[in-house]
Amino acid sequence: MIPVLERLRRELERQRQADAYLLLGRSRPDLRRTALEAAALLLGSQGPAEEHPDCAVFDPDALGGAGLKVEHIAERKEGVPSVEGALRFRPIAGDRRCLVLFEADRMGPDAQAALLKTAEEPPPGTFLLLTATDLSPLLPALRSRCRVCRVPAPPRAETDRRAAAAGIEDGDWLVLQQACGGPEPALDLDRDSRADLLAVHASFRQWLAGERTEGAWLAPPEGGTLAEQREAGRRRLAALLGWIAAAFPEQSEEGALLLDRLGRWICDALIELEGMVTPAVLFEDLGRNFLEGVVAP
Repeated sequence: MIPVLERLRRELERQRQADAYLLLGRSRPDLRRTALEAAALLLGSQGPAEEHPDCAVFDPDALGGAGLKVEHIAERKEGVPSVEGALRFRPIAGDRRCLVLFEADRMGPDAQAALLKTAEEPPPGTFLLLTATDLSPLLPALRSRCRVCRVPAPPRAETDRRAAAAGIEDGDWLVLQQACGGPEPALDLDRDSRADLLAVHASFRQWLAGERTEGAWLAPPEGGTLAEQREAGRRRLAALLGWIAAAFPEQSEEGALLLDRLGRWICDALIELEGMVTPAVLFEDLGRNFLEGVVAP
């Protein structure tokens, strides 16, 4: 039994369980699996938690969004599952129920605020299980109402095995880990995102080698909604920072200075991307600066 589940088991035995838990880790798939196993443990279920009548799972991917919205917390729209709706009736199979909310760190402030009252005073026998890879986007008031449980990263051999099973070659696996800051977030990438980052990396390496021509690393993300383009832009820019760090030791003094300035420019660009500037405009400026050999200090 993994440490988080063992901790929950002991708390149940001693009747010291919390009403709300926040599972924190680096791998979203691992967090999801652990949250469902924790729900099954809290409910005393021998089968999958998602099949238990007293377990409600709120998955932003299944609900068609990057994160849960207000209408998934408070009843706002007919036909949209919500936390309020799940709490309307008493538990069916026993005296406990679990509400599992995936990726709480991707919820907007309004949705988090709507969840605060439930997290503060849940109905008797109700457990809230939230998952997150980052605490910083969560409202302090919401964090304070949850007992934080850290889900450890899987062993390196396990992540390497998963990468191989996903068909990721060794060289690409290293590139993706540099891009994402570690193996767990690299494994979270879907196939299209992996292919996009690998294409950007190939173009970036060509630029490092002295080919000052326009390439994929300078091109703005295309397709999808504006929000999806922003997400792809953030992913590319963050990946570039990882590759800059990996390439830095092999550069000449002049090249290292250039990468240093590039890194600072990208940090500024990431901040700008959170504002009103569109990815197309931001990457157009990036491309123009570098094609002209100009890097903002």
